[in-house]
Amino acid sequence: MMVWGAHGEFCARHQLEVIVATLALLACAASVDHGSGARVQRCAGWARACPGQEAEYQAADAVVTTFVRCAALLYAYYQVSNFQKIASKYLLIIAGLFSAFASFIFTSALASLFWSELASIKDVPFLFLLVADVARGARMAKTGWCAGEDQGKRVGKALSLLGPTATLDTMLAVLLVGVGGLFGVPKLEHLCTFACLALLVDYLVFVTFYPACLSLVADFASGRKEIAPNSLFTEAKLRPNPVVQRVKMIMAAGLLCVHLTSRWLWTRDSGIFEGALSDNMKPTNQDNVLFHSYVKWFSVSADYIVIATLLCALIIKFVFFKEQKNWIIDMNDMTVKEVVQNEKPVFSIGEEAKSDICTQTDEFVDGEEVEWPVLSPSSAAKLNAKKRSMAECLEIYRSEGVCTSLSDEEVVMLVEQSHIQMHRFETVLCDPLRGVRLRRRIVGTRFQTESAIKQLSYLNYDYSRVFNACCENVIGYVGIPLGYAGPLVVDGKAYMIPMATTEGALVASTNRGAKAIGARGVTSVVEDVGMTRAPAVKLPNIVRAHECRQWLDNKDNYAMIKEAFDSTSRFARLQEVHVGVDGATLYLRFRATTGDAMGMNMVSKGAENALKLLKNYFPDMEVISLSGNYCSDKKAASINWVKGRGKRVVCETIISCENLRNIFKTDAKTIARCNKIKNLSGSALAGSIGGNNAHAANMVTAIFIATGQDPAQNVTSSNCSTSMEVCGDNNEDLYVTCTMPSLEVGTLGGGTVLLAQSACLEILGVKGAGLRPAENSARLASLIGATVLAGELSLMAALVNSDLVKSHMRHNRSTVNVQSLTKDKGLVLKVPKL
Repeated sequence: MMVWGAHGEFCARHQLEVIVATLALLACAASVDHGSGARVQRCAGWARACPGQEAEYQAADAVVTTFVRCAALLYAYYQVSNFQKIASKYLLIIAGLFSAFASFIFTSALASLFWSELASIKDVPFLFLLVADVARGARMAKTGWCAGEDQGKRVGKALSLLGPTATLDTMLAVLLVGVGGLFGVPKLEHLCTFACLALLVDYLVFVTFYPACLSLVADFASGRKEIAPNSLFTEAKLRPNPVVQRVKMIMAAGLLCVHLTSRWLWTRDSGIFEGALSDNMKPTNQDNVLFHSYVKWFSVSADYIVIATLLCALIIKFVFFKEQKNWIIDMNDMTVKEVVQNEKPVFSIGEEAKSDICTQTDEFVDGEEVEWPVLSPSSAAKLNAKKRSMAECLEIYRSEGVCTSLSDEEVVMLVEQSHIQMHRFETVLCDPLRGVRLRRRIVGTRFQTESAIKQLSYLNYDYSRVFNACCENVIGYVGIPLGYAGPLVVDGKAYMIPMATTEGALVASTNRGAKAIGARGVTSVVEDVGMTRAPAVKLPNIVRAHECRQWLDNKDNYAMIKEAFDSTSRFARLQEVHVGVDGATLYLRFRATTGDAMGMNMVSKGAENALKLLKNYFPDMEVISLSGNYCSDKKAASINWVKGRGKRVVCETIISCENLRNIFKTDAKTIARCNKIKNLSGSALAGSIGGNNAHAANMVTAIFIATGQDPAQNVTSSNCSTSMEVCGDNNEDLYVTCTMPSLEVGTLGGGTVLLAQSACLEILGVKGAGLRPAENSARLASLIGATVLAGELSLMAALVNSDLVKSHMRHNRSTVNVQSLTKDKGLVLKVPKL
């Protein structure tokens, strides 16, 4: 299989060379001059002279012709209609037909080069339909054509799985079809010769020309995500059945013996046999002549009548009476039954399943169709299979290493006996959606929470992005409302800011602040301070601790530490090692820039490598913890407020007196006075660290959730100092600044890989890596800072106007409930104006 994989990868990586070389050989074969002289006729390529009489006048030839044509049409219809079993799209059908078409062209060119009589057989297209394996090309396209991975490796992997089986199938088919040349029927020998040639050429095209074309088209395709592989085409499912392979090899060996004894061992006696056969086949009287005239009429007329009738019947059936296989899903016992009918798909769903479906679809109406993910026949067979014993299931699991061939009931049985852990479902099932569905079932049964879990959505989600990246033990996903605030002009460009929140009035308030800022916009300055990680190390005594600190202060030694740190990443670059001392314990605060990623993992990896180098010089040093909380991450800490972490953002704007009066219904002096008393004096009295603001965490968290940031880091990222003062010629305008020294954001990694979060980043124009390191992450930080400024403005205006309670009552609670509460309790809300 390694050879097949290497060969497939070679063809995929050298696409143009393979395609051009193949087409050049085809052009050479098609341009060869066959000459005008008579050629020696060969029947079936076995050096046997053809009879003088035309094949259409022989009864056996007529029967063979009719049979081949009918069988070819039926087999072609079966292959096209059978594509639904591999969940094929139209593009896969085109891929399979392209493989067959290319093989037909190459076969015809080769036949015309060596056997002129084969190139003129009118049944050649029918015969090729009968021997071509269209589905094989579609299977390779399904497996090898995938976005997001190296295309050469994907095609090589697909060929390594399909190549050995295709080789054995081709060898067996050639030997089996070649038996037709033993019967002495000229037309049958012609057809068998072409069939053998077609099989060989089709095989060569499949392992060379087709992988190259597949890789080339995949590189230029714009919609490759639609053909991403699913659980049906995992490696385990593409591996051939060893029992079937052994049977094929035994059959191939037996047929090879038949050919050897028929072709070579009896060559001397073949002439006698042919003479006797020729004499027997000659017409000896008038009855035979009359018989051959009827045969000629049959071959010319009845043959075409049968073919035309069959073709029309197949077309009518495919267009008007196409048989559809649907699967009845019983959610109570998780069984699936096949339904064959000539109507639209109908699913029979139990009463308990209706509530589950209601959470996954827009609506559910009794008696109407409900869309449901259609199961493939192979998956349905697994679910309908009889439950096997524990020993048998365990043996299958241990031999295969995966559970793709086990039914849901059998997997549950292995879980209950502790042979499979639920957190490994995505790995052992090779199907994330099936893993989530089974985990929901088991957890609901084990903790008696079936009804609650059914209310959680889990369909229509790409769990492949979640596995090993964002979450474990997945049982569904939680939808959070997503709104936008804006347009908000930042550094001369307008943005629509996505905000995910469940707090009413937040988006509306931020939007009001953006409106007040208006076209003047917000000016921002961003400094890439860098992400930090502070391991705690302990020395034997304070003298050794002091020596270690002095060693790190040396420029040459720091250069060695930096080299070790930077070698772990292409983007992480060490900026500083700040040392905190507590007796004989040192806290080494590594600070490094990390490009457009938030960078926690980068800095941790670099710090670990730097400690290995440091331990070479201080072997008596003990690493207590890779993080000693001197970083400090996800905790309120003065060091982040003072020294910064992540991005340091400063934003400013001026609100005109007209906007203050028309939008906020206040003036500059009132709102500036409130800011001083609330955000500065009030926070100082409370001993707040980095809390000199009104509600910066609101805007930070909403954007964090929308764009896939770590919501827990809002603790540090929400550090903000909001300043407001009057300005302008008449001291009627308002000058506002927001300073955020530790905003931790990234546009790569973590939750940014999820589809919705990635879309929000794309809305802001900061998805992925920028042209320059940290370009996109810095822009995201400036947008968050500007949004915080807009939200701060609006809330301060609401506080001085006593609008806070009224707006929250309007957005957070229904009007009926508020009116009922105030009427029953006699509650009167009065907030004095400052």
